[in-house]
Amino acid sequence: MKINENTYNHIITKCSNNPGETRGIIGGKNNIISAFEFDKGMAESKQHYFPDIEKLNTCIENWQNENIKFYGIVHSHFREEKELSFGDTKYIHIIMEAMPKNIRFLYFPIVLPQKELVSFKALWVKNEINIINDDIKIINEGGLKREKSN
Repeated sequence: MKINENTYNHIITKCSNNPGETRGIIGGKNNIISAFEFDKGMAESKQHYFPDIEKLNTCIENWQNENIKFYGIVHSHFREEKELSFGDTKYIHIIMEAMPKNIRFLYFPIVLPQKELVSFKALWVKNEINIINDDIKIINEGGLKREKSN
């Protein structure tokens, strides 16, 4: 996953300063993530997240007007769990199956409490959804990259 440094820092800050299982959507251009929309959800609950679908869909429509593509969903974990839970995996499958057929992959990064981002990429391979660990390449304003392995 390639991500703009400012966007990376914004995601870490916003999700780390809120309770676990907070989420948002990510977007960008030319396969570089440069946009993030935080979503506190519809209901305040420490156990369940209910996305504000209307807000997020409006954001995606606005992004389209700016030629920003939807690239996935980021969420935070309560603990230092660097792996996807069964529920995370199930949610990723639901999202991928609901996407238009021209969307062949999406990113599903996790924000950990120690202000670390771990990336996963879900992609269609033939007729199956594969979820893989994905290294993060942080791109700063000068175009320089620094890599972060999972």
